[in-house]
Amino acid sequence: MHIPSDGFGGVSPERKAAQALTSLVTFAAAKAVLAQMSGSGRGALGAYNAEGYRALEYALENESLRDADAWLLKLTKANNLVGVRIAETRLAYASTDFEWDKLKELTLDQLQTGNETTMRTAAAETFGRSIEKQE
Repeated sequence: MHIPSDGFGGVSPERKAAQALTSLVTFAAAKAVLAQMSGSGRGALGAYNAEGYRALEYALENESLRDADAWLLKLTKANNLVGVRIAETRLAYASTDFEWDKLKELTLDQLQTGNETTMRTAAAETFGRSIEKQE
């Protein structure tokens, strides 16, 4: 099936999805690293690298992850070690831990459920209107 790319800024739907997934995987990696750095769960206070923890926390709270690579570059400039760690973690997560088959299964299930719900709702509303007109 041919999908025109003009609705996606000149890129294919798959490329657009890859961009969104890159942001998601980067966010997941950042949260994993933040949790690891927090040590005892007391945030920067208990972190073995309090400066890195604060830099990552700031980036997560104040910088847009819409462009994950730009976000990572900005973080790396603020704290090189944390930036490298996020880069390594996001690639490792996407390569070994992310359940790509589950993503496809969940997406297809969600589409099927959404289609069924939409069609049932539309049919019920149409049927309800035709009954009202007859009365």
